[in-house]
This record gives sequence, C-alpha cells and structure tokens, in this order.
Amino acid sequence: MKKSVTPMLVLAALVVVAVMAISDSTNQTLPFSQNWSNPALITANNDWSGVPGIVGYLGDDNTTTATGVDPQTITGDYGVTVGVFANQGSNTAFGSGGPAEFDGLPDPTVGMQGSGTADAPHLIIYINSLGKQNLTLAYNLRDIDCGTFAITQQFNAQYRVGGVGAWTNIAGGYTANASSGVAGECTKVTPVSLPLPGACDNQADLRLRIMTTNAPSTDDEIGVDDISVTGQDIPTPTNKASWGKVKTIFRY
Repeated sequence: MKKSVTPMLVLAALVVVAVMAISDSTNQTLPFSQNWSNPALITANNDWSGVPGIVGYLGDDNTTTATGVDPQTITGDYGVTVGVFANQGSNTAFGSGGPAEFDGLPDPTVGMQGSGTADAPHLIIYINSLGKQNLTLAYNLRDIDCGTFAITQQFNAQYRVGGVGAWTNIAGGYTANASSGVAGECTKVTPVSLPLPGACDNQADLRLRIMTTNAPSTDDEIGVDDISVTGQDIPTPTNKASWGKVKTIFRY
C-alpha cells in the first residue's frame, strides 16, 4: 500500500504505460550483468529499450485487493504491463508503485515497491544459457527509502523456461523483509546469490523473475542492484570409441 494518489492520476499513468511502453527482451548470453551505473540506460518513462535483457512490469493484475501477499504464491503472469518511472532522484519522496529508476542517488539503481495498482511489480531477466551449466543468479536488494515508516517488504526470485507456463520458485530466493524495518533508516543491503536448478542449463530462452508485492502499510522502495547471471561452459564430449579405433590402427 503506497501514499494515496488521485484516481485520475492513476488512470493517466496507466494510459501512458499502455501507449509508450518500449522494451528489449532479447535473450542475453552469459556472463550477464547490470549495475545501473549508466544513467543513459533509462531516460524516459516506460522505456526499457536501452536495457537489453531486462524488462520491468507493474504487476497490475488487480484481481485481488489483498496486501502482504507472499510472492512465492504467485506463479502466473501477474500483470503484463511494461513500466518504469525514469530519472527519479528523491527515493523517499517518490510515491508510485512499480519499477523506477533512481539515477539521482550517489549509487544509481532501479527499485520497486508495491501499491494498490502495482500489486506485484517485478523485473524479468531474459537469458540464453546455451552451452552453459551450473548457473547462478545474484543481486543486491537495497533499502533506499528513508521515509518515516517501519515496513516489511517481501521479495522472491523465480525461473521459467520459455514464454508460457507457470513460474517456479528458486530455492533460497525468498527474502522475508528487504527493508531495514526501522523508520527513517535506509542502509540495509541484502545480498542474494542463488544456484539455479539444472533445468536452467543449456536453454535458448530462460527467464528469471524478481518480484515484490504490495505491503500492508506504506511500501518501502527497494533497489534491485548488481544483477548478474553466470555459468560454466558445458564440456565438449570426447568420442572414446573412435579414439580406440585410432590407437588400434597405429598399433598395427
């Protein structure tokens, strides 16, 4: 639940998202990383075209008004509206739900918080893991909201192979509270490092989703920073039978 805004402003924001949303969901090869240090990546609202392989979504399913939903229970495509609020500077004063870019901070980041409209905002990372195994997804959850509220802000990470079907929770990917939980405090960093299951190996279209949900009280803006996806090369198999024939030929 976020600071109150007028219905007209919410409607206007949704219209802008629907008309102007742009993204680049090209699957990225490994190793992949994004730390948001380049302010030229996102320069206009709802435009992710400068960030190949990452797209932010409002999570505006709106089939429920419940707050405090455990993001581990959301396994469907919970809202497909692309969106981002660009060029934000004051994280504490910012009051809109969904993804936002904070290039005015000393350490820029993209953050997310829920709202009555953005029930489950999330980032999707699009990966091509062909030829790779033993993948790891890593990122830092940064409390960047110095507001005067004590908040519990949940996060979760999931994966899916391909563009359809249910999302699967990644073991260890649930963060019960990425906020400091202390009013006025905004220094907490939660490092997340997740070995991905074998189902993610050697896939042309692997998708990774990092999600939060609308908190029961005023939401906390949490940065999703220092994102990386890494893996190891799959060894090229050797044909031992053929090699044995070669040795036999040279023996005679």
